[in-house]
Amino acid sequence: MARIIVGFEGSCPQSEQGVRQEGENRFRIFPSWRPSPGISEEAVGHSTRLGLKLVNESQADETLALLIDWQCDEAPPDMPRGFSPSTYMSYRDFVVVREPGHEAWRTVMGDVEGSVAEFELNIPPGETEVHWHPPYTYTQSEAFVDSLRAHPLVQVEQIGKSEEGRNLPLLTITDSGKREKTRVLIVSRYHAYESASSYAIEGMVQWLLSEDPWAIAALRCYVFYIVPMANPDGVVNGMGRLTAPQGADLIMSSTAQDRAHRVLWEMVDRVKPQLCIGLHNWQNKHSDGLLGLEPHLRNRFLKFMPDQVEFGKQWHIREPRPISSTRPQRELMGEYCRREFGAQGVGLEFPWFGRTPDDVRETGRKTIWALFRALDEPSPGAWLYDPPEKFTLSSYWEMGGDGTG
Repeated sequence: MARIIVGFEGSCPQSEQGVRQEGENRFRIFPSWRPSPGISEEAVGHSTRLGLKLVNESQADETLALLIDWQCDEAPPDMPRGFSPSTYMSYRDFVVVREPGHEAWRTVMGDVEGSVAEFELNIPPGETEVHWHPPYTYTQSEAFVDSLRAHPLVQVEQIGKSEEGRNLPLLTITDSGKREKTRVLIVSRYHAYESASSYAIEGMVQWLLSEDPWAIAALRCYVFYIVPMANPDGVVNGMGRLTAPQGADLIMSSTAQDRAHRVLWEMVDRVKPQLCIGLHNWQNKHSDGLLGLEPHLRNRFLKFMPDQVEFGKQWHIREPRPISSTRPQRELMGEYCRREFGAQGVGLEFPWFGRTPDDVRETGRKTIWALFRALDEPSPGAWLYDPPEKFTLSSYWEMGGDGTG
């Protein structure tokens, strides 16, 4: 017989109380189980997290029925606008599986009926991991930060601890030049389930520290302040959006009292970013999100990074919202930075379906390259000689055939 392991770093549910055996090799899993009643995406029927291990202690493969009961038909009535069980479940008809001795995740499709997605899995001897999306743990983040400590272009600063005492590091990346530079803030993993944001930040950092001429040029003009994992408590404890079942939403200015929230927002007030980039992955399968970027910059960005059709994605555009001159009771961090510091803000969403962790790292690399190419708009006098308004073959020869006149 196979058995289920939960309660490890990042599992969801975090307790065996969220697992029910219904027969030999048949298990029902409740991702909405929380140690106490939750709100937002920690509420019953609105979970955005799944992670468990299947253990086969025999010497032969075992077939196992896994029923993921998302309980969306039991969701409280005050769910966010637009929530519907049918849409919710249309994004939960798959899991990713990693078998013993393998590094790669493979996608397994299931059958959905009501609030339950059912999967038939053939599992080899040993431990097989099953998640909704490829995970990225606090331990992985700590190892990534540690790998950067000796790099001459990276400063690692401990800005504080989370509510449960986990590290909150800030990476500062720039060259040694003393010229005035634009301050860029990039925050990953506001929301615990959004593991794609962690892989994307790895890709971005790897590009910034690469030999790409555009990356070298970017470090001359910009200083990058990077929070690789804003919500370590939520990541470790299997939360969806918040730091705890009734915890803080770190992206919002006014929320539950939480040490990570205070540390993060105090850092923002100290850095006073001129560009604020938030990394996320929403749930849908079909579209990436480009949210709040000023239209002129957005149009240039899209020339450098069009739809990622190879992953079945199109950009979903959301216009920047008007900013109030007075501080509202609650506002997003990007909007706060726009109002307080005159910053440009953008939110980026990279959903998982159809992508591997390496795909998301590469998407992060492409995104930061395209964003800074968009910002690096040539001035009208950037040509050595003014180009004709309409460049034709005849004007080419009039300029001497090689553009020099």
